Amino acid sequence: MASLRIWLKSYIIASEEITKKMTGKKNLALALNSVLLVLFLAGSLSASTVQFTLAHNATSNIFQSYQPLSDQLTNVSLYFGGDSDSISLYGDFNLSFLYKYSGLSSFAGKLGADYLVPAGSRSAFYFALEGEGVLFRTLYDYFNHGTIRLVANFKSYLDASTILRLDTLSQLRDYQYSIFDYFAENLTLSLDHYFPSKTTMKIEAGYGYKLYFHPGIISETGEEFPPVVAEASSVPGFGTLAYRGPAILPQPPVQGGPGGHGGPGQNYEKGGSYSIRGIPYQTIYYTGSQNIQVVSIGGLLAQGLGDRLGLSLSALKQWNLKGENPFASSDELFLVENPTYDQFSWEGYSLTTKLTALLSENLNGAFQYDYFSRKFPGIESLDLEGTSLGIPREDRRHQFSARIQLDLRKVSFFINYSYIKNTSTDPWFTWDGNVISGGLTWNLQVTPSK
Repeated sequence: MASLRIWLKSYIIASEEITKKMTGKKNLALALNSVLLVLFLAGSLSASTVQFTLAHNATSNIFQSYQPLSDQLTNVSLYFGGDSDSISLYGDFNLSFLYKYSGLSSFAGKLGADYLVPAGSRSAFYFALEGEGVLFRTLYDYFNHGTIRLVANFKSYLDASTILRLDTLSQLRDYQYSIFDYFAENLTLSLDHYFPSKTTMKIEAGYGYKLYFHPGIISETGEEFPPVVAEASSVPGFGTLAYRGPAILPQPPVQGGPGGHGGPGQNYEKGGSYSIRGIPYQTIYYTGSQNIQVVSIGGLLAQGLGDRLGLSLSALKQWNLKGENPFASSDELFLVENPTYDQFSWEGYSLTTKLTALLSENLNGAFQYDYFSRKFPGIESLDLEGTSLGIPREDRRHQFSARIQLDLRKVSFFINYSYIKNTSTDPWFTWDGNVISGGLTWNLQVTPSK
């Protein structure tokens, strides 16, 4: 155990230099890593699980747009989790590094504590409180953020083969670029039933609420307002959650496109205040808070086919109840979080078919097909010159994936291939691409649960 703690300490000290290079802020890097180092080493003393993961990805379309630009991404993470009769401490460190478009590289640290409360012989409550920080390199430090997250779940066995679950997730997120700041709440109610015929059936319903504290949008009349100076506290943190200033709000955005506005590779150099299309996220008219509400219903049907094969079918439908994306554009980047593209940015449905196979005692494979149909309320389709087409953006996607995984006693190896074809009413987002991934998960320490 002593040698493990020494190795962990060396790993985190090395990460300090990485963080410093990525953020360009020595004091911030020192403070972040000092706090995480103390908490991590304290938690690892009683950790029952320590896990190291390394994955390398190569994609032919990093910006997932009409103009394919390739890049590679390496992800390294270290996770620890405790196990006790009371409160358990867990957390992880994650480094995501891109080679060509390195401004999108990030370093993240998370620390959480969870607590399981039995409620009779068939039920239990679960609670977890997490704090997380994510730092991008200087070019994209607009996306730097901190998160406080509360998880509260209830699980009950109605009988030996039926499980009822209620899951809630509350998040408060504070970005360096404050137009992205939000509070979100998700509730999911699900029912699972297992049949003697090796059949599993699941149905679930969900509700989501997201409140942007201070986004900017163009007025409905299209009136051009003069630049406004925003005054607010310059002290960062969750205590303010106010527009940081002073700052001059830019003029109304010019619609992006190749006609003098560059392609994704060039627009990437503008940093996180601009979409990959070249449109500023912050527009001229500051309106105060805005909320979005969505509801969803989904289902899963899985069937075992003998001892070595399994087939599953799942579907999800989501509706937008209120509000819409407050930004002028919505980007989806490969394995890089973008605050304009998440569960609350679209409505539509998805279908998934998956076949799993146990090829040998330690080797398994999976083949999966996904279909997505999504509309983006509040986002207009534009042609490649940036002229409005007068219709909302709507995407349809086909995705094929194949995966092979080898599980040994302490290490698992995997390789995955995906082909994605996306069509859209907005030609900027009509694209296809390939992704090849490979890596390992290494259980450095696993002790039996108490």
